[in-house]
Amino acid sequence: MIAIGQIWNRWAKSRPLITLSLTNGMMGAIGDVIAQNIAQPTAQQTDKTKSTDGSSQAVGYDPMRTARFFLYGCMFGPVAYKWYSLLDRRFPLPLVTLGSSAPSALGTSAAKMLAIGKRVAVDQVAFAPVAIGAFFVVMGAMEGKRINDIRASLRAKYKDALVGNYALWPWAQLVNFSVIPLIYRVPFSSVVSVLWNVYLSWINSRRSSGVPINSV
Repeated sequence: MIAIGQIWNRWAKSRPLITLSLTNGMMGAIGDVIAQNIAQPTAQQTDKTKSTDGSSQAVGYDPMRTARFFLYGCMFGPVAYKWYSLLDRRFPLPLVTLGSSAPSALGTSAAKMLAIGKRVAVDQVAFAPVAIGAFFVVMGAMEGKRINDIRASLRAKYKDALVGNYALWPWAQLVNFSVIPLIYRVPFSSVVSVLWNVYLSWINSRRSSGVPINSV
């Protein structure tokens, strides 16, 4: 594992966007595999479809769906890195100097927490709603859906996904923006996204499989 980490660090320093893209794609694929095989056994393992001879067949693992999550993750990784870089420049954290007096250190800590709070707030108000909408549009396009079908998908699924986002991501980003170095923020988000992609994958498949979203 140490050797893998060292290789990853070298690649991230020499080709950060490609490295983060592939890392995010792999984690997205892992999240979908979990969603298909563990998180939604009802939708994927117990649903039945009619074959040409009229017999029932269990719906199995869909590798193309995992491939779509991989591709989406690859596309989203560089976007997230550029966004995190923008937040760093727009809301820089104040430096704590050694030997600072107690009032000065307290003021620096307050300024740091304010900058972190601004990063989280802007991320969740400006970026998250757009990213969630982009997910359903891009996934719908990769699934070959028509524009009207994609719009219907957004109407049916967007609100549930946004509510789920606000239950998880503000807390994850609070950690991400406060203690995680910039180059590791996309990988950190990718790890959290394993859970998030399970949720998104579940939502994205509920209407497609004919199961209402609100039936958990």
